[in-house]
Amino acid sequence: MSINSIENLCDELFYEIFDYLNGCELYYAFSNLNSRFQQLINSSSLLLKLKLIYSRTQEIFMNNYQQVLCFNKNQILSIHLWLSENTNQIISLLNIDSSFIRLESLILNSIEPDLLNKLLPTLIVYLVFSH
Repeated sequence: MSINSIENLCDELFYEIFDYLNGCELYYAFSNLNSRFQQLINSSSLLLKLKLIYSRTQEIFMNNYQQVLCFNKNQILSIHLWLSENTNQIISLLNIDSSFIRLESLILNSIEPDLLNKLLPTLIVYLVFSH
């Protein structure tokens, strides 16, 4: 059996490949490519590892952040945020709730103590009601 197109590969192989990619980049690269890839990235079998780095290109960051984080909550396994500026805006959008059914890890780099204090109550509520 010969495979003459990448699209002919089995779903399991794509999931294995996707496991090595940042969830935001995966979503950005494959979400509107074609219907098969759209189905693959929206499948409950795919768990996303998000590495969000806030940079000077705020528009790209916020677009990735909002699209992936907000619309794929049930697929997110981990969130790793690197923040340097405009952290108030980003943290205010980070609403961890019971829809993050697979979230196992949350890492926030470079967060100021007062912002962490604002975020902790919502995380405590999430932990109490989700486990």
